[in-house]
Amino acid sequence: MKSIFNEVEKLEMSIVEIEKMLNVLLLRISKGYSQYELSFLLGQEDFYVRKIEGILHTLEYKIEKSNMLRQIFNCGFPAIVPNINVSPRYTIKVFEHKDDVGNTISKAEKRFENGTVKEIATFGTEDKEILLPSASTITEEEVMTWVLAKCQTDYFNTSKTALQIFKNCEAELDQPIRPLFLANALKSCNGTKGLPKINKEKDDNARFVYDIKKA
Repeated sequence: MKSIFNEVEKLEMSIVEIEKMLNVLLLRISKGYSQYELSFLLGQEDFYVRKIEGILHTLEYKIEKSNMLRQIFNCGFPAIVPNINVSPRYTIKVFEHKDDVGNTISKAEKRFENGTVKEIATFGTEDKEILLPSASTITEEEVMTWVLAKCQTDYFNTSKTALQIFKNCEAELDQPIRPLFLANALKSCNGTKGLPKINKEKDDNARFVYDIKKA
């Protein structure tokens, strides 16, 4: 049976912020990053991106997040921040419906002044452990081995963001890696079962950073 989408009449975010969110959504899908993985790379709590992609939420990607997004996706601001002075002009409409288990599925489209309609994306809540299609062939075990090797050096003597660690790992393995595998490896290093303890705490920029405290 075809799903019936109803237009969302009242949007909490401005149209510019909604389009920015959709631009980031398309970028992360193209990279194969889940909502949780992008939250991790931004140094935020697990459901940060999920909340932003929730159409009725007021959380937005602020300027400092846009700068980090440029680093994550290796792109310029035009790929993230919409140009409102384009022709033909358009509006963005958002629709939603509930699936069989009650989750909200949203759909966004551009409606141009010449009557053309272009669907932007269909999206909703993603499971935390979901693995989206990715170019990565690096296994979770290989990422864990890399993290453990770094623990044997002075690498974690200074605090590092998830994005710094991620970029270093990709550079040294010379391949894309899944952020989820790195997040799991850092979490596993909790001081139990003979593993080193990597601390996770917020820095002055309200981002999670990782280090090993020396006694």
